[in-house]
Amino acid sequence: MNAALAGTLLLGGIAALDATPVAQTLLSQPLVTATLLGAFWGDWRVALEVGAVLQLLAASTLPFGSRTPEDYATGGVVGAGLALLLAARFPFEMYREACALVGVLAGMLSATGGVALLKWQRRRNEGLARWCEAELRAGRESALGRAHLAAVWMAFAVGVGAVAVGLGAGVALASGVVEHESIRLAKAWALAQPLWIGLGLAQLLHAFVQRRLTRAALFGMALIGGWLALMVGRP
Repeated sequence: MNAALAGTLLLGGIAALDATPVAQTLLSQPLVTATLLGAFWGDWRVALEVGAVLQLLAASTLPFGSRTPEDYATGGVVGAGLALLLAARFPFEMYREACALVGVLAGMLSATGGVALLKWQRRRNEGLARWCEAELRAGRESALGRAHLAAVWMAFAVGVGAVAVGLGAGVALASGVVEHESIRLAKAWALAQPLWIGLGLAQLLHAFVQRRLTRAALFGMALIGGWLALMVGRP
């Protein structure tokens, strides 16, 4: 468990990097990070259940105007990581479904709370940019690389710290709830699953109508692939 937990924290930093100053590939998407976490923890089913739902929510989040979107890069790691951590402590089937629901809720809360951290990072990056401009005017060309490296390390540290706080708070607050309310949580999870699927289909149709065919194809393949993996792995 210690190695899996360390891998989860590391992935939180990498996802934060991918979402902000480095690469910006699909690595920070919740379904991708959940797949990697499933490999770390050896529990594909819980990881994909949580990752698929958080991916649907992330796909419906758009940065309209100056609005800062929710941070589902970190939220995806927190949600799937917490569900896997709790599922490792409560291995029975009913508990695992309860853990999946708790993981989704934790991922949503973490993504929403991450907006404040993203705004804070932007202000720090603006300060770095002003410092870099002043240094370049003074003839110190190495300032550009130093500023970018500082932004990279800051994003990585914020990602790791946010995941650590999210997992710690989640375990402290949710362990007792999962243990004593597992039946109700499992029923709520079963009732919510059709809603998640409907939301995913709505996003797929919306992308298709807007003629974003590549986005629709990728999103559809991820949705169908995740669903098939869950169905094949279900006992």
